[in-house]
Amino acid sequence: MDKPLDKHTFVVIDVETTGISQLDRICEIGLTKITNGEITDKLETLINPCTGITNTIFHGIQDWMVEDAPTFEAVASQIAGFIDETVLIAHNAPFDMRFMRYELQRLDTDLSHHALCTLKISRKIHPDFPAHKLDYLLEQYNIINECAHRAGTDADSEAKLFLQMKKKLEQQGLGTLGSLSIWGLPYEHFWCEKVEVQHSNNGKILTRDDL
Repeated sequence: MDKPLDKHTFVVIDVETTGISQLDRICEIGLTKITNGEITDKLETLINPCTGITNTIFHGIQDWMVEDAPTFEAVASQIAGFIDETVLIAHNAPFDMRFMRYELQRLDTDLSHHALCTLKISRKIHPDFPAHKLDYLLEQYNIINECAHRAGTDADSEAKLFLQMKKKLEQQGLGTLGSLSIWGLPYEHFWCEKVEVQHSNNGKILTRDDL
């Protein structure tokens, strides 16, 4: 926890899902690895969720696109190897990490990683910003996302965003994971174990931006 941030290996995770309810599944995952302060590796794949996709309007992924894709179970070991001994990062981490845990728990395993949230970091270092959604932040940091709301390009953009945010953190004397404890970061592996939900006319839903 006291090592400089650049001494950690990070993996930025972005998932696209069939919907946003507790019962929905991952249909695409993007992973971008950061080592020694640089992007060093990427993993991206569509995933056959074995159920219908109702969230197509958000990410553009349709049922026919995942028919021949591997199931999460089929790529779980590859994903586990990619994120082994890393600190995870996501924009609105409660959303992505919770869906990761849903999938892993179906396979009788779970996450045991520290996790950072660029949404939460942005709210702390940019209290003057009127919004903290990913698209807005990328615009402010002059980062181009060529295919927004797709897991691979979102993860890559979020990695670039984190690297620039990291410089601001270090300028404020927040150059270790331990120093971020003032903001409740990093999250521990049990932090999203209990499902937090919001009520709507359609029942209980998770939200990408407001948790």
